[in-house]
Amino acid sequence: MKPGIVSIYRYSIPFVRPVPVRGSSLNTRDGLIIGLQTQNGKYTGFGEIAPLPELHEETLSEALEQCASLLPVIDLSFGDLSLDNAGKTLPDNLFPSVRTGIEMSLLNLQSVARETFPSFSGALHAKEKLPLNALLFGNTESVLAIATDHFQKGYRTFKLKVQARNPGLAVEQVLALHCAFGNDISLRLDSNRSFSLENACTFFNRIPANSIEYIEEPVANPYLIPEFFNRTGIHSALDESLWMTPGIWSEIPHDCLGGVVLKPSRIGSFSDTLRLALQAEEEKIPAIISSAYETGIGLGFYARLASIISAEPTPCGLDTFRQLSHDILFGSFHVEEGCLLSENTYRSSLNPDLSMLELVERWTL
Repeated sequence: MKPGIVSIYRYSIPFVRPVPVRGSSLNTRDGLIIGLQTQNGKYTGFGEIAPLPELHEETLSEALEQCASLLPVIDLSFGDLSLDNAGKTLPDNLFPSVRTGIEMSLLNLQSVARETFPSFSGALHAKEKLPLNALLFGNTESVLAIATDHFQKGYRTFKLKVQARNPGLAVEQVLALHCAFGNDISLRLDSNRSFSLENACTFFNRIPANSIEYIEEPVANPYLIPEFFNRTGIHSALDESLWMTPGIWSEIPHDCLGGVVLKPSRIGSFSDTLRLALQAEEEKIPAIISSAYETGIGLGFYARLASIISAEPTPCGLDTFRQLSHDILFGSFHVEEGCLLSENTYRSSLNPDLSMLELVERWTL
């Protein structure tokens, strides 16, 4: 199969409230949608390219420029694609967000044309219900209000953003959540490498260790994560260290880890994301598929991936759609008792409302 028409669209969606991203905050989510269409116009596969400021090195403008220069000339024909080979013929120098978006659009085109689902050799039977972790940030009153609302809706896993610049607030919020919900919830923290080892140990030793499932990236130097575990008894999860510190997975003991957080658009390919996920699952370490505040197109695809990598999917980081004031899909996601319905979510992601997007470029191949 070979796409005959390539389209690039742009979107800009306000956040419901400013979203914290590594020390700054964002008011809108901006990104690109690429559509690969068969020559007869019958089938289109969409993919999302949405580098997030402070997370990705490439900007949206740079991603668009790379798409505009490469998509008209690279060979996008394919035979049988899977999650572990979709990008094998693409150039090596693609930005992570661009590679992920092109792979997504190719796999989605194959899915709509053949009425199949993205998969890979050895994939497990897809789990219909995919648990979510609800994202918490803001002042303590807001955090408790959102947690209470989500708890009543069936959520049992929560992720709280904490920062070294305000450790007192973080302690207050963790203790408040523990007091309100006790062991009825699982609490994950995320500090984005903001603590030194000494400050992290001082801070987290003020919190009951059994009140936290893990903390993402607790210290600036990830090689100190084992020492942090020895001094606090709290497990860590790798996130940005997976791409900022290549080799970290094989260079620290895994008994200090409580998870690996996998953002496909930052890792840069579904094959690499899948490899890391399966390595973690083999060692009984949860692989948490997570978004970078993408729209429903990206989230639906990630939901499909998360549903087939584990016999018991861990709560994943796809509840970020609640932070967008609106989506770009015709259908809406259905959440039941804190779980996405994975098949419904993926099918909905294949059908964007193009009237909500700005057409930027279009080529006939």
